[in-house]
Amino acid sequence: MSIPQKWLLTYSKHLLSGCLFFTGTLFPAITASQEFPKGWVFPLEIGQGAVTAFDHTPDLYLGSLSFTPQYTLVAGRLRAGATVGGAYTGKRFYGVAGPHLALLLTDQPKVLQSTVLNVQLTAEHCWGTGEQRLAGGGLTAELGQLATFSLKALRDYHLNAWWLSAGLGVHLFSKKPSDNPFDDIR
Repeated sequence: MSIPQKWLLTYSKHLLSGCLFFTGTLFPAITASQEFPKGWVFPLEIGQGAVTAFDHTPDLYLGSLSFTPQYTLVAGRLRAGATVGGAYTGKRFYGVAGPHLALLLTDQPKVLQSTVLNVQLTAEHCWGTGEQRLAGGGLTAELGQLATFSLKALRDYHLNAWWLSAGLGVHLFSKKPSDNPFDDIR
């Protein structure tokens, strides 16, 4: 196993254990609510990973910050939005922007009519300021509608590279829980 693969494996383990700790500390704040309710969500996410061509050229570090406002098109199933952000790779900063879709795969386990997390399949197509054209997606775990953890693979089909990243985020402007707990029960 090469050094970047060992680093990525170690980093992934630490990020996952941090997410589990983060979920455990936020668990008391989770209220009964429907997953993917109608309305807007505003996740802000920071990520890091690598830009690679999967050949003899060296892999480059990738750092990113993205803001992805999304609106629920189909309650309990589908969100659409736009990603706007920045990326640092190859000793340069780039801007990226484009459409984003999220499809709810599962929302388990249930605790008192609420779910602890949901898992989403995401798809994005972004254009970058350095002539990048990125298409791809990944999986996002949303923890208690407060925080997110994502794994993404985006193909830069113009510059022939892959952007692989893991991210951790928070929902800005979180929704206020209803005064009546029976309003949110499915």
